[in-house]
Amino acid sequence: MIGIEALECFLDNWHSKIKEYENYDEFEAMVEYAFGSDVRVVNTRVIVEKFFEKKIRFEDLLFEDLKTCFLPEEVEFDEENGNLYINRNLYKIKIAPRIY
Repeated sequence: MIGIEALECFLDNWHSKIKEYENYDEFEAMVEYAFGSDVRVVNTRVIVEKFFEKKIRFEDLLFEDLKTCFLPEEVEFDEENGNLYINRNLYKIKIAPRIY
């Protein structure tokens, strides 16, 4: 599943782990960043804007070098494992909400 529908399905699946605010949703996640053979895993806060383009951004220094906002067209949801993926030409990011 790709796009806004994928993002909405992801947010619905993980509703109990997400803090909802007026303009955005926020949750803690394990984020895996893969750029070729360079793979890094960080725990960070993920923020999804509720309006307009529904941008996704991360609050971690690792993502300072990258474009910090991602559009829904770049998003894919895997219903089997519940993870969200951001796919770009040069890298892939996997988002897995933290389970306490």
